[in-house]
Amino acid sequence: MMVDKEVLERLNQLHEENHHKQILWEISRLPEEVQREYAIQSCKGRALGNLGEYRKAYQVLLPLREEGEQDSLWWYRMGCCYFCMDQDKEAEEAFIRAIQLGDDSEDCQKMLRAIREQERRNRELEKDAGGKGKKW
Repeated sequence: MMVDKEVLERLNQLHEENHHKQILWEISRLPEEVQREYAIQSCKGRALGNLGEYRKAYQVLLPLREEGEQDSLWWYRMGCCYFCMDQDKEAEEAFIRAIQLGDDSEDCQKMLRAIREQERRNRELEKDAGGKGKKW
């Protein structure tokens, strides 16, 4: 069973209106075979991430890796999950891959800059500490 275009439009409209819990509710009402579709799972992962449920979003998105391999949005969403779970190396790799696949959004660029700025600050802190004492 294919996902109805109107369903995706409705979920995207709810996203634009920041109704992320409503997205999850709408998805839960769909037939199970439709819920498992890549586009629906991707919307679910996005909604969970926007609700601050990064680990749950990651758990929804990770099984989509094979289908998402050439999808810049999948890589961007994975990058956000990694970033919010303090996995900066993985986040950086995901955002770079999203850009390579054509994501030229300012959001993706901002996330990549934020990671690199944090890495720079961490190096400076380690340098200033002279390698002595606890590393946070």
